[in-house]
Amino acid sequence: MERPAVLFVLLNLWTTSLALECKLVQGSLKQIDAGNGQVFGVNTNNDIFTLYGSIWTQVPGSLKHVSVGPAGVWGVNANNYILRLDEGDWVIVPGLLKQVDAGGLASPAGVNMNDDVFCLLGGKGASWTNIPGKLKYYSCGPTSCWGVNGADNIFIMKGVTSTACVGSLLWEQVPGYLSMIEVSTDGKVYGVNSNGDIFIRDGIASATPAGTGWRQIAYPQKAKHLSYDLGHLWVIATDNTINDCTE
Repeated sequence: MERPAVLFVLLNLWTTSLALECKLVQGSLKQIDAGNGQVFGVNTNNDIFTLYGSIWTQVPGSLKHVSVGPAGVWGVNANNYILRLDEGDWVIVPGLLKQVDAGGLASPAGVNMNDDVFCLLGGKGASWTNIPGKLKYYSCGPTSCWGVNGADNIFIMKGVTSTACVGSLLWEQVPGYLSMIEVSTDGKVYGVNSNGDIFIRDGIASATPAGTGWRQIAYPQKAKHLSYDLGHLWVIATDNTINDCTE
């Protein structure tokens, strides 16, 4: 991974396992995101849905990836165009991304088709800022962003604030391998590896923002995508079934 500097986090604890209570949710999705008390997802036809109570309601438009959080509701379509939900309408935002995340305090972030990393700070007319490095998936929380690269290596960017979306510009590699990773609005970090196993990062605190180790979460199916918000871990299995899990 190309980056200005790397500090390897010498905490390599993998423990197992945390058991969850999961209930099957009606519907079929390929990707899901939860934040600010809302849940959005897209299916294999790139149809968009949001959850009202226990019912999925279709949202007009077509996206391959959607994200909801403090930065609003954002998505990217099949052509990698970036869209923001603005008073019920999707508005095209200049730039191209293959994955976008709205979990930061004020700024969306994401990666493009070349695995370049970007964040957007400012109102209308603002431009995307490139963060040196290569990632295939990037997700932000209140004080840090986490990502994985093409080799499934895991990285954290500390020092992310509402006025400095690029953070410290110092990538810290975190031991382990994940194919996707998500940071919740309250800073919890979950991920899925290439085998479909689910992990949570333990020990995340102000003194240890990179945490202390990974703990596997027992889950009866192989997962491909997940998102956490307000005590609920939403899991998409490899067959696109949806589960709402709680401890």
